Amino acid sequence: MTYENFKNELFDISKKLGLDACEINYEGEKEFNLSLANGELDSYKDAESFKVKVVVLKNGKSGAAFTEILENPEKIINEAVENMEIVESEEIVNLHDGSGEYLNAELYKGNFEKEDVSDKLKFIKNIYDAAKSDSRIKMVPNIVYQNFVSDIRIANTYGLDKKSKSDGGFCYSMTVAEDVSPRSGFYYEVGKSPENLTLAIGEKAKEDAIAKIGSKSVKSGKYNIIINNMAFSDILSLLNSMISAENVQKEISPLKGKIDQKIGSDILTVKDIAIYPGSLTNRTFDREGFPTSDKTIIENGVLKTFLYDIKAALKENKKSTGNSTQGGIAPVNMVIEPGKLSFEELVKELGNGIIITEVEGMHSGANPVSGEFSLGAKGLLVENGEITKGVEQITLSDNFIVMLSKIKAIGNDTLLSYSNIITPSVIIENVDIAGNE
Repeated sequence: MTYENFKNELFDISKKLGLDACEINYEGEKEFNLSLANGELDSYKDAESFKVKVVVLKNGKSGAAFTEILENPEKIINEAVENMEIVESEEIVNLHDGSGEYLNAELYKGNFEKEDVSDKLKFIKNIYDAAKSDSRIKMVPNIVYQNFVSDIRIANTYGLDKKSKSDGGFCYSMTVAEDVSPRSGFYYEVGKSPENLTLAIGEKAKEDAIAKIGSKSVKSGKYNIIINNMAFSDILSLLNSMISAENVQKEISPLKGKIDQKIGSDILTVKDIAIYPGSLTNRTFDREGFPTSDKTIIENGVLKTFLYDIKAALKENKKSTGNSTQGGIAPVNMVIEPGKLSFEELVKELGNGIIITEVEGMHSGANPVSGEFSLGAKGLLVENGEITKGVEQITLSDNFIVMLSKIKAIGNDTLLSYSNIITPSVIIENVDIAGNE
């Protein structure tokens, strides 16, 4: 049975049963994956799958059922109705009717699918050669190349009927340099077409490992630091949950009550951008079918808005902001507005301090409710505006909100990431670093 036939039969059955509404959410994905382990083909995957969620609505209550087969719509509806009848929640549930202004954007290019598998394999072998091109690199344990096609469709009996097809890919390389203890390097690129992925993936992973040769810890103290774009992307993931209206309503966000208040540096502006060039997370509608849009979250350090799905918006008599995701509420693309300084100029501006290139323990060492974090870190020492050696065995500690207020400079080296966070490198003043020297 086709999707359209399945959808139409669902809706016909829901009307016969006297339901207030019925919604179908279809998510299909094609995934291609190649990986090398120490230069040899380690895994190959070329798979296609889909899943369907059916939601029914009656007197403000909802029930859901799931399937991976487009067959027997009556059975799926009955399962959803049974689940609805055992729900005890008194929260009013609503579905979007398809109204609003939707962005017109072509998110599917198809160039990854057109590229021959042999060309993809040749490309990652060239990355391996680039990563291994220095005698100090003793191992390239892993190179992964992946591209995907996503097919999202959502429709309901209120009139919503939207679909979106998107694609993209990424590649990363890991390296190990020989030293007293092994020094690991890492780099990745993402893009909408194969030409967006370059041999710099291997080159920079190599350089990252080599730069860490001879790494030592430092004395504990307050340091001015650069958090490079890759590491800052990890730390900024804390902001995702803090700006969720649902978490604010549950009083598990430190930003509750801070709309129109100063929470960051004057130079910090954070936006949610629905369609950002090259991003893999671009969407014209969210998981509830509500249109996405651009919005400013933080403007010159001032918190301007929280993000909403339909349920959170109903609680405050507002409209959804189009930010419903699989995991709750989050930006489509959280974008830090770049500054004017290159990374090299940031290093000169720092003068003396530490460049944080990697953080560890985000899940265990960072608390999104309080904002406190204590993370293992690695990086590079900067003396008199020059990188002098690697730094290891240090712990980076601060409060996330306080840290935002200490941003002194923002670079122009914006990095697209696997996730929804797009950021350049930043200079942050007076951060606690614990070392053992």
